[in-house]
Amino acid sequence: MADTTAPAVETLSERLGRALTPGFFRPLSRPSAPVSIDCADRLALSADEGGQVSHEDCQTLIREVLAAHPQAQLDDDEGASLGDLRQRAGQFYNKLIEAGWLQERRVSLDERWVLITPQLRLLMRTLRELASNNPADLRDFAATLHSICQTLAHESALDPRQIDPEPFRRTVKELLDRVERAADQMHAVETLILRHEEEQRTSDSPAETLRRFLIEFHAGEHMVCYDALQQGGLLPRLQRARAVVQDALANPLAKERLAEGITTHRGLPPVESYIAAESMLSALDRGLASIPAKQRIIDGRMADFCRLSKQRYVYQTEMRGRRAEQLKAFLAEADRQHTGQSFADLANEPGLPLLSAEVSLRFGSDALYRPRRSRPAVELAVAGASEAGDTVDAQEMIRVRNLYAITPQRAGRLVEKLLPTKGGVISTADLRLATEDELLDLLAVLAFDRATGSVPHRPIRWRVDTDRSHHGLDPAAIAKDRVAGRSVERLQIQRIS
Repeated sequence: MADTTAPAVETLSERLGRALTPGFFRPLSRPSAPVSIDCADRLALSADEGGQVSHEDCQTLIREVLAAHPQAQLDDDEGASLGDLRQRAGQFYNKLIEAGWLQERRVSLDERWVLITPQLRLLMRTLRELASNNPADLRDFAATLHSICQTLAHESALDPRQIDPEPFRRTVKELLDRVERAADQMHAVETLILRHEEEQRTSDSPAETLRRFLIEFHAGEHMVCYDALQQGGLLPRLQRARAVVQDALANPLAKERLAEGITTHRGLPPVESYIAAESMLSALDRGLASIPAKQRIIDGRMADFCRLSKQRYVYQTEMRGRRAEQLKAFLAEADRQHTGQSFADLANEPGLPLLSAEVSLRFGSDALYRPRRSRPAVELAVAGASEAGDTVDAQEMIRVRNLYAITPQRAGRLVEKLLPTKGGVISTADLRLATEDELLDLLAVLAFDRATGSVPHRPIRWRVDTDRSHHGLDPAAIAKDRVAGRSVERLQIQRIS
């Protein structure tokens, strides 16, 4: 009997354990991490085309970095107890060799080279991307989204009947890379907005607050991504592109064709290739869905920045402005001149006529302004009920409203009934609608262009073409048909998916 148990999924830590030395990340966790990072950066930049540096140059670079960090906290095994800079650099060099960042290559007794390991190059690329502060990289965000939409707009983009396995795999892989790049750029946009928010909290004057809000924020590079989504119709195009990916994800033939490409490229068994194909399409679907979701989060971040700027400006002008200082000086002078007197005595003093019969002073948190937040009353009565408590009439009225509601669901049912296959066309001249409910279904078809069908993850889409669009200048040429006892201008309904 065959063993049907699924193979255990290898974790990320297990894969890293095979690819890296046990102490690869140890230099980053020590107090001397800045020295290790700068040494790796200098060595990677000084390496030749083969990724190697002479042993003498390597020692010189490490000594220069150690001299540039006189306050670095080195451990004993990194040469902290050594007074000679050369000895300390040699000890630090040995720790980089031990961590797997560097690798020695001896050509002869007199010629020694130091190789920068590929793992260290990947690590340095990641660290440079984390430290990158170049907002100009966001300018290709719109081009990235346009390329994604343009690729998926072709009818043969993910059609298993028109594309071979290997081009199918390359297309999905390239789309995943571009979607991941777009998601990273969206995260960079949010980071820039948060940076503007932190700087706004430290503004010293109302003029600086307004300058950051009206000029710097709205002229920042983060607005490039935001404007790219708001303009050019990219969000609807992304929704259509995601619908293409969802169709491929729900098509077993598409996943089989992609699995064949994965099997050829990676040499995996058919079952694992099919699982990998489904995982790639699911990741592509989630990536396309994350862009509009991230855009909504960025909308909230921008709204938070606007509220913060307003609150900061109000605080600086009203709480710390010139009037507040004048009022404070006036009260201090009044306190100096009328010390020991009561409010009743002040009524007879010139310049201090009290307009209130009772005066009380508040301090601390009681002195803060608290706007009233009265919740408006909600009318819970059903509109149109004959009298109070008449729930039967109210329920009947709700049932009638739901019965005559025009929804995408009833439109989809009518399209599936009239056009069961893709590409079908029907005209009002051929419609045989008798009841009023069927007429409302037709109105729903005219109001919407897609709906959820009876098959999950397979939306139904259709297109309506009217005679008026072709004979608008000649009303007499527009044909009319009788549908459910009503006279309507002739139109055609074509199912496109």
